[in-house]
Amino acid sequence: MAFAQRTGLLTVFLLLVTAVPSVFAASQTVKIEQENIRKVLTSYLQTQQKRYPQAQIRLREIQRITPFAIPAGRLRWEVTPSSRRLFDSRRFNLILRSNGTVVKNMTLFADLEALAPVAVAAADLPRGTILQAEDLSMVTMDLAGLRAPCLDAQQMVGKKLRRPVRMGAPFTQTGLETPPLIKRGDMVTITASVGALTVTTRGLAQESGIADETIRVKNIRSKKEIFCRVTAPSAVEVEL
Repeated sequence: MAFAQRTGLLTVFLLLVTAVPSVFAASQTVKIEQENIRKVLTSYLQTQQKRYPQAQIRLREIQRITPFAIPAGRLRWEVTPSSRRLFDSRRFNLILRSNGTVVKNMTLFADLEALAPVAVAAADLPRGTILQAEDLSMVTMDLAGLRAPCLDAQQMVGKKLRRPVRMGAPFTQTGLETPPLIKRGDMVTITASVGALTVTTRGLAQESGIADETIRVKNIRSKKEIFCRVTAPSAVEVEL
């Protein structure tokens, strides 16, 4: 685990159960071949599936290796991808231990595929668009190479586009923002509650705010600025 802590990358331990006895020293060594490596990487990807429940992850290709023999014993693999974002990884570091001792340290190139429904624009959408359900389509795409794609269309409805999106292009999480419920200059209703007593008055928003955000509001009657929590469009609550 020290290796994983130094690199900051995720490491998963996998038992190798498919090792083939070596023909030249069957009682003391095992032979590692291409199929063993493929099974180790496939098992590793299966452990990562829960991190990406919408995606179907599979190993398309891996670098060919020359079979090698290692001392027999309890074998354990440590697999570390080259990138924190699994789908950006094109190399994997594999450390093989036999009875706790490192007997092989290797790096392989691999090609991954991760298919998942991705939200794309149903039409050309200009910057500032407040997304509605009809603006979105779900298309199965390979997540490899996509930056922060949006996988849940329901959570996107009501969000505002920070930049234009062409029809068929995938949305990105960084390209969306939550529009304010209240904008600077809006007239709002201020509510203050103490026990069963509730008092309301009118105010002028001094800044914009989204739901549950605290903003400055000028009390129209007293002319004083107070801090209020945004509760709904045109409605705030005094934080006592």
